[in-house]
Amino acid sequence: MRSGTGWRSDDPYEQAAPACPQAVTAPRRGPASIPRSTPAPASLCGTAPTLAPMTFRRGLLWCGVAGSGLFILIFLINDVVKPDYDPVRDAVSEAGIGSGGWLQIVNFIVSGLLITASSVAISQVVNRWTGVLVGLVGAGLALAGVFVSDPVPTDDATWHGMIHNVVGSISSAALIGACFVAARWQATALWRRYSIVVGVAMPLTFIVATGATETLGIWQRLTNVIGWTWLIVLALRAMRASAASEGDHGRRVDVTSVPDGAAPRS
Repeated sequence: MRSGTGWRSDDPYEQAAPACPQAVTAPRRGPASIPRSTPAPASLCGTAPTLAPMTFRRGLLWCGVAGSGLFILIFLINDVVKPDYDPVRDAVSEAGIGSGGWLQIVNFIVSGLLITASSVAISQVVNRWTGVLVGLVGAGLALAGVFVSDPVPTDDATWHGMIHNVVGSISSAALIGACFVAARWQATALWRRYSIVVGVAMPLTFIVATGATETLGIWQRLTNVIGWTWLIVLALRAMRASAASEGDHGRRVDVTSVPDGAAPRS
């Protein structure tokens, strides 16, 4: 839209950006009749002010990928290196007990904090409730590292073991809920089905794990891999959607620096 002083965009993103100064005309050394135009710096025009927040958001989404992948990787390493530990029978949380338990404790805390950080960007790119639920997933995971698990099963539960079970249950329930909420975001048939299948499979494998004492570890690991892989796919999908949005925004015409009578530059 053209105002009294020049061109102005109706796009709210471009209105939010600081006004781009007009090109500065200075006399050239030589014939006075040949002016020299110095364009305004690009950082003062168009979409440049939004690049930092967009980059920061992409970094937060990478935190979600890293946190989810790290959690799976570390508990698989623990399955091999931890002494007197049977990954077929023992739960992932039990790797935090006893000698070498610090590795799984750190895994819970670091992975949880990374996933919690990603929830900020997911709230912006996907939707608010998916971000809230992913934040609960990460926070519950981090707290599960602070409060160490008891052996499974046990007849002598400790206070920290009970807290571990509560925050772990909240984290798992939030992840299941996130699957169903996010299934409606930019829904393709494949994404919707994938999210719903994960949301249904996680509680089913957990129920099987509670009844299969001798193979509890296998079923719990299957539950974790299913759920945390979905988190990775969600973060990557959000990254792609954010990049597409940035591309659309970058292709918008910068009309703030177009002088009167000139056509906007595409």
